[in-house]
Amino acid sequence: MDSDDWVVPVTRFESLICPSCNSPNVTMGACAVGAARVYQEYVCESCQFEFTAAYKLTGYLPGLPEYGES
Repeated sequence: MDSDDWVVPVTRFESLICPSCNSPNVTMGACAVGAARVYQEYVCESCQFEFTAAYKLTGYLPGLPEYGES
């Protein structure tokens, strides 16, 4: 599945899946944090596909919210 198609189910279900085989069995690797973007490396434990997810700054939350809050 291409990058745009992959974003749809991941954001809809808030669950990461492998873009190659759709498995939820993915492991996080290295992470690079910039001022406006974060790049997170992943490897699928089911098919060994390696990929990097790119996250973009969308806003801020005042204070220090608990993890899991949106």
